[in-house]
Amino acid sequence: MTIHPLSVKNLTVRYGGRAALDNFSWDAPERGLAAIVGPNGAGKSSLLKAVLGLVPKAAGRVEIFGKPISEQRDLIAYVPQRASVDWDFPATAGDVVAMGLYRRIGWLRPVRAADHAAARKYLDMVRLGDFADRQIGALSGGQQQRVFLARALAQQAKLFLLDEPFAGVDAVTEGVMTGVFRELRNAGSLVVCVHHDLSSVQEIFDHVVLLHREMIASGPVGTTFTPENISRTYGVPLALNPGNG
Repeated sequence: MTIHPLSVKNLTVRYGGRAALDNFSWDAPERGLAAIVGPNGAGKSSLLKAVLGLVPKAAGRVEIFGKPISEQRDLIAYVPQRASVDWDFPATAGDVVAMGLYRRIGWLRPVRAADHAAARKYLDMVRLGDFADRQIGALSGGQQQRVFLARALAQQAKLFLLDEPFAGVDAVTEGVMTGVFRELRNAGSLVVCVHHDLSSVQEIFDHVVLLHREMIASGPVGTTFTPENISRTYGVPLALNPGNG
C-alpha cells in the first residue's frame, strides 16, 4: 500500500454556509513539484489551510504520510502568502530563518551562535547570505519571499506547502526558488504550490491539480494540463499560454 505525503479524502470547507471546498479528494505524488491552480475563489488557499488545520473542516480527513497532521507536523513546512505577513515586525532575515529551527532548539531556549550560523547557511541556499542582519521589512518583495523559503528549508521538512510563492516576485527570485524546489524534489521531497500563472505551469511543475471548489482533474502536467481541463476549471475557453491566470 502506497503511503502518500499528503492524502485528502472528501474534504469540505465552508465559510458562512458557502462551500469553499466541496468533497475534494487527492492523493499527492510521492515526490516532485505540484501546482494547485484555479480561478479566484476556487478554494486553493482554503485547501492548504484546511490541510494544516488553520481552518475547520466541515467534512473529510487529511493524512500526512499516513497519519493525522497532529502526529506529523515536524514533516511539514508552510510558506503563507506575502500579503498575510506583518513585514513591520522587528526581526532580521536571520531571525526569521532561525524561527524554522525552533523545533530543534526548543521554544524557550535562546538562539545560540551555532543556530545563527545554521540560519545563514539556509539564507545562502536562497542567495541571501549577506542579508542575514538586514531588517526583514527593508528587503524587496522577492527577497522577503526567499527569506520565508529559507525558514521553510530550516525546518528540514519532507512536505512543503506554499501559497502563491511566485506572486509579485522578480525574475531572479523566481529562478532561485525554482532551483531550490528542484533540489528538494531530487532529494525526495514533495513541494505543493498554489500557483496563479498558467503560462509557467508546464515549465516549473511535474504535477497539477485543477481546482474549482471541487476536483476538476489531477495528474502529471503533460497529460492533465490540457486546454479541455483548463476550460472546465475556469468556465471559459482558455489557451495554454494565457498569461496571468
